[in-house]
Amino acid sequence: MENLKRLLPYVKPHKSAILLGLFCTVLASLLGGAFIYFAKNVLESVLDPAMPNRMAKLNFFILAVMIQSILLVFASYGQTYVVQRTGQRILARLREDLFAHFGTLSISFFERKRTGEVMSRLTNDIGALQQILTQAVTTAIGAPISLAIYLFLMLHDNWKLSLFVIVILPPVALLINRAGRKIRAAVKHLQLQNANLTDYLQEKVSAMRLIQTFGTQEFENGEFKRVNQSAYRSTMTPIRIQASLAPVIDFVGMAGVMLTLWFGAQTVTTKAGVASLLIFIFVVHRTAMTVKSIAGLNLMFKSADAAASRLWEIFDTQPEVQNAPNALELQKMKVAGHLKFESVRFSYVDGTDVLHDISFEVKPGEVVALAGLSGSGKSTIAALLPRLYDPNGGRITLDGLDLRDVQLQSLRDLIGAVPQDVTLFHGTLRDNIAYGTPDATTEQIVEAARRAHADEFIRKLPRGYDSPVGERGGGFSGGQKQRLAIARALLRDPKLLILDEATSALDAESEGLVQDALAVLMKGRTTLIIAHRFSTIVHADRILVLDQGHIIESGNHAELLAARGQYFRLFQLQSFQAKRGEEDLAAEDATFEMEKKKELAA
Repeated sequence: MENLKRLLPYVKPHKSAILLGLFCTVLASLLGGAFIYFAKNVLESVLDPAMPNRMAKLNFFILAVMIQSILLVFASYGQTYVVQRTGQRILARLREDLFAHFGTLSISFFERKRTGEVMSRLTNDIGALQQILTQAVTTAIGAPISLAIYLFLMLHDNWKLSLFVIVILPPVALLINRAGRKIRAAVKHLQLQNANLTDYLQEKVSAMRLIQTFGTQEFENGEFKRVNQSAYRSTMTPIRIQASLAPVIDFVGMAGVMLTLWFGAQTVTTKAGVASLLIFIFVVHRTAMTVKSIAGLNLMFKSADAAASRLWEIFDTQPEVQNAPNALELQKMKVAGHLKFESVRFSYVDGTDVLHDISFEVKPGEVVALAGLSGSGKSTIAALLPRLYDPNGGRITLDGLDLRDVQLQSLRDLIGAVPQDVTLFHGTLRDNIAYGTPDATTEQIVEAARRAHADEFIRKLPRGYDSPVGERGGGFSGGQKQRLAIARALLRDPKLLILDEATSALDAESEGLVQDALAVLMKGRTTLIIAHRFSTIVHADRILVLDQGHIIESGNHAELLAARGQYFRLFQLQSFQAKRGEEDLAAEDATFEMEKKKELAA
């Protein structure tokens, strides 16, 4: 199994622990064979009253069994604990490597893959390897050794009766092999269905506010039942194969025992012969059980191989955006922040260009805003700066260096961002502000929060900076989350700043605080703003107006209004909508006041 062989680099560092576990496994198998050997010889003596020193042999047997049992306790403990611990360590490292690999993959990978499918690789697929790493190792070594010992004892004791057992092994092996092939395909399909289920749950749980607002619980229950039943049916397929195979092996094993008993009973003439036959039948039964465990091992390997193939599929995926050979490392203190887009062209997976011949310049400390309708290419331009994507044509330079020629990490260390939809992680407010600057001191965190106008509301909380943050920042208003994001960016002290309109969904009071914080943040930094509200970019040094991936206008706010082009029309439209909103609000207030006066007069 090529997929499982690729686990060897993870196994090799634990070679000594695995050897200890295998030693304990071999010892346990040998001790089991020794018990059968002693039992055969002693029972033949004990059942024959005429045998001299009968009780002495019995006493020796009891002593030997007690010693064997004590050794078996230590061997079994070493076998279970050492192998389980080693297997769990390998799984832990595999998870860490897979998660780290996710971090290197390009954003386009996560846009193509569903979140639940990615999560399933980290949970379900690695979980499917747990049995192979914690149980199968000992079974793969111990079961064949035990089988060899049992076959040797049977052949040594009565080779004719042994043929009844040996002759049934090839058909059983063929049955196990066929079942293994079927179960591998079934498990691969099961893992896909589990990924669908995980993805569905992740999506719906995160959208529970919308589901309850729309009152669509019944519809979602029906949809979940459909997805869940599909996963259930996929789960039952490998279970059905295993459930069919185990009884067949049990039946074949019992048939071997009965045939041995029937033929063996015809040859027994003494009490010693009866003891010998009983021990022989016991060995036959143990052989059948060992074959059954080997059958389970085969199915276990097939399941693990299917899971491993999905894991290596991820590991074999290479990031589209990578460091070039001999990439230069940027020194933060030496970067001025002179940014240039030179004839940049970009398209997504479908090949349709979304940016056409984009050229502009942002000098150190300048603020340049990108305006335009949705889908005009504003966010794409901002995504090219930290190299979430690379352009298909042209180039982007920083202080004259092509971004593709500098180290990714050193480039991203220079960038700060305040997105429209702020991400807050589970943890404390202190942790969230310091995200991206893990070595920040408490004084630096508090100062960043103060400059972002976040310190005042943080100090009002019962636990202050140690207050926990709920799922996706639940419990904090939009303005508070924006100020926390600004504090995070201030603490990072970036050379380049990307602002995805941070005030588009805020009330007037919150917007004023956020605007003040943004003014502090932008001071002296090369800034790129994605504009949704034109009122927030009137003071930008230059505004680029985009339409369907083209820059159609460029200038400051006053120049673009004077040109009476696309920017003028969009600005007028937004101003009209804002005025209508204010008039509607004033009318509602007036109506409310009038009704209130009528109630008081009545």
